[in-house]
Amino acid sequence: MQLKDFDFRIWDKGEETLTYASKDWNLCIGFSNPRQDKWEVESELHAYYDGEPMCPSDCEIELWSGLCDKNGKKIYEGDIVKNRNLDTLLCLFDKHNLRFVFKYINRKEYDICYTAMDILEVIGNIHENAYLLKKRKRLDK
Repeated sequence: MQLKDFDFRIWDKGEETLTYASKDWNLCIGFSNPRQDKWEVESELHAYYDGEPMCPSDCEIELWSGLCDKNGKKIYEGDIVKNRNLDTLLCLFDKHNLRFVFKYINRKEYDICYTAMDILEVIGNIHENAYLLKKRKRLDK
């Protein structure tokens, strides 16, 4: 993925709305490095709307994975997808390995990386379709 393809969305917790950067040019993000150590640099991501900073505790920035589902729909962090076996999976960013993974919701199994995107379909996200995640809680009891 090239920088020109970079995309993200922001979940506003107060307004309970998703705003997509590709559809709203007033939305932007910026990086800062407040804690710099001799060996380590930690970056922080900040959201802005119309040039005004958005409160970090009021919003969640979700990056586009660079992947699209079988219908060509972009898959973002926090999206819920299903595969051809009708398993439900959650798209997450694995900070340790610096990659996007899909975690099973209805089964206790390891995270997986898909290479065949033609079998995945976005069916919702963790904010607007949270009920899709509740199935796992019932199974874990």
